[in-house]
Amino acid sequence: MASLESNFPSSRSEPTRIELWALAHPLRFQILELLAEGPSTASRLGRRLGESRGVVSYHLRRLARAGAVVDEPGLGTKRERWWRRRERLVVIPTDADTEGRAISARMFGIAFARDDQARRRFLTRDVDAAWHEGAFVGNWFVDLTPEDAAELGATMMDLVHELRLRSSPSPGASRALASISVLPWLE
Repeated sequence: MASLESNFPSSRSEPTRIELWALAHPLRFQILELLAEGPSTASRLGRRLGESRGVVSYHLRRLARAGAVVDEPGLGTKRERWWRRRERLVVIPTDADTEGRAISARMFGIAFARDDQARRRFLTRDVDAAWHEGAFVGNWFVDLTPEDAAELGATMMDLVHELRLRSSPSPGASRALASISVLPWLE
């Protein structure tokens, strides 16, 4: 099993395959990332994502059925419904069965595409000099067991989680993508 920090609660320890398929969608992934900042409406999310309110509403309803988001009635009006993301760690199956592998491939593909997009933008756009000095990219060959890889991933996730939980960002902070992949080297 591999871990991916998504933050969806449920009384069960692991989501069903149906729920995971609902979550394994690029736009829904972006919606969940924006809802990590706090509750929002379909209209507000649509503006930030460049999508219509109707498209975002559809995906929010799918996420609600999967247990990933819930209605925030204290903020809503009869005209506008507010949504918030539920919190928990989701374990994504990487089981040998065909469906488990397909779900994993879709979820990892979404994350890898975002990594690729961030790298391309950094290389092709005008980036502030301070970010050129502060940005970090590294990769190393390390001999690990699958258990070692899981432990390394969990340690990195704990460090990032601490940063995300700060009450306020450092002065002058910009949004950054923190990414690390711990994968077998396949020749």
